[in-house]
Amino acid sequence: MKSRYAQGFTILECLLVVGILGLLIGVMVPMMRGLKEDAWDADCKAHLRQMAQVCTAFAQSTGEYPWGMKNEAGYSSYCWDFKRPNGGKDEPGDMWEGLNFGSVVCCPKCRDTFDNWNGSGYTGYNYNCAYVGKVVGDRATRESPLRWMQVKQADKLPLFGDGGYSGGPNKFMRATQASRDWDYSGDSLREAGTQAFRHKGHANISFADGHVESCQKPYTTSGKEGWVSEKAKTAFVGENNDFYGKMALGL
Repeated sequence: MKSRYAQGFTILECLLVVGILGLLIGVMVPMMRGLKEDAWDADCKAHLRQMAQVCTAFAQSTGEYPWGMKNEAGYSSYCWDFKRPNGGKDEPGDMWEGLNFGSVVCCPKCRDTFDNWNGSGYTGYNYNCAYVGKVVGDRATRESPLRWMQVKQADKLPLFGDGGYSGGPNKFMRATQASRDWDYSGDSLREAGTQAFRHKGHANISFADGHVESCQKPYTTSGKEGWVSEKAKTAFVGENNDFYGKMALGL
């Protein structure tokens, strides 16, 4: 006599197994996706922390923070993250002092291959050019980057963050409001200098003391979220300039 245990699965049993497997996959896939998002977020924060430390060391040794962008003879681009000699390959920016920064200045969650400045492949982060770095040609009265000795509260001075606007990544962080003394760029440049809330709805930002914060939502005004680009989920992180440097500099 054959044992009943030697018989094959019935159709009902097969359907039951398939159903259980489907249920497990349905649970595991979102979980794995969430773990990947968490890993990207952790890597992003590590990048921003390292960038803030290097930038602060540069400011302490030279007396002032790096330029956001300036004109330099022999270069077609001279920015905070990279500089491009005429007819040559991109090189690390001044704050890296010749070190190979690799992918540190690229957010692991950013899917764009180029930023909005001269085809740079270093994407996803922007530098505070409202109160720290100076962009040549800006109409504000200040003529150079922020000096290290001007900082009153380093833990309240943002340096770098997840950058983005409606056209993709950007390189230059702007404050919400124009300032005649510090950053007087026009509306189009200001709206291109916003933050990207790409990490589960928050934007990572590093500060002059080396710590990193996650900004959970954009500023609100009149009961509406202050998105510059709703589709791209980009926005300022405050309805005034306190966050960007006014408080840190005691202005």
